[in-house]
Amino acid sequence: MNTLEELVDWFLNSQIYNGKAYIAYYSAKRKGLIYPEITAYAISLSCILYKRRRDRKFLERAEKCAKYMMAINKNGGVPSFSDNLLYAFDTGIFISSMFDLYSVNNEKVYLNEAEKSLNWLYSLWDRESFVAVDRVPENKDWYHAPSVHLAKLVLPMIKASIYLKDEKYERTALELLDKYKKLQTESGGFKVCEGSEAIMTHPHCYATEGFLYAYHTLKKQEFLEVAKKSSEWLRKMQNSDGSLCRSYYIEKTAKHRQRQEKLKTADATAQATRIWKLLGVNQGGIEKAYGYLNSELKDKGLRLLKNETLTGKLFSWRRTVYSWPTFFYLHSLTLPFGQIQCCNELF
Repeated sequence: MNTLEELVDWFLNSQIYNGKAYIAYYSAKRKGLIYPEITAYAISLSCILYKRRRDRKFLERAEKCAKYMMAINKNGGVPSFSDNLLYAFDTGIFISSMFDLYSVNNEKVYLNEAEKSLNWLYSLWDRESFVAVDRVPENKDWYHAPSVHLAKLVLPMIKASIYLKDEKYERTALELLDKYKKLQTESGGFKVCEGSEAIMTHPHCYATEGFLYAYHTLKKQEFLEVAKKSSEWLRKMQNSDGSLCRSYYIEKTAKHRQRQEKLKTADATAQATRIWKLLGVNQGGIEKAYGYLNSELKDKGLRLLKNETLTGKLFSWRRTVYSWPTFFYLHSLTLPFGQIQCCNELF
């Protein structure tokens, strides 16, 4: 069985799926909570696999996950069970998945769910972007703020403009793109938020995916140029073993020198391969990245972080399998090289 088929089998049959939804991670000693955002990703990935393989088990999986998500949503907002907050980003991913599922089974209930969640999402609109959460916690992190990852909300917005035939959603998408392209540095990396000197590769890739999807659907050349510049930054940052580090920091010097954190991450590494494949660039880098990702597979799923220090190698979390980086890698393996029209299946 090749890597792709092993990952598909893992997606369908491993303990990452608990019978109704997807969990964040598992290891021999522990299991994560159900992760609604990742369950929404699973709906979209199931739809992609159904379209490609025409095997009803993927459609059935998508519908079962959708049923769960529809039951836990709070007036349309998607909760996180780790902190009991409602997240704009997670809700947007769910909305996008509802349009994806509607596109394969034509059941109007999913359009209704998408519209319900869109109404909730707009309650968080604040001038140029969405507020990230329904209430900001005392100890906030980057994902509690309207950081660059919210550029990916152009996916549900553009899909809403198409399926619901309302131009206001496209206008919102354009406002998001206009705001977040200002966070792109001269070198191509997206700073995580205004006032920050950090570039985090995972949200950087989310923003890039938003601009790629916008180019594919709206056909505006400026969005493609942003995505290409971002893609080239990822190529330059790629380590010799094919990986990408979790964070990079811009030092305020004339040449904007960068120093990188030594913690390698599988999620952005897998995302970068999707971006490069869609743009038809860095083919050698893709193969190197696949080599790195294969080295991080454990029980058919990907570990998330890798620290090259001796202490880091002893950490037990390296033996934990995570859902979302494995989803990204699985999808990347299905993508043809250089067919940008496949942006329509980004999730």
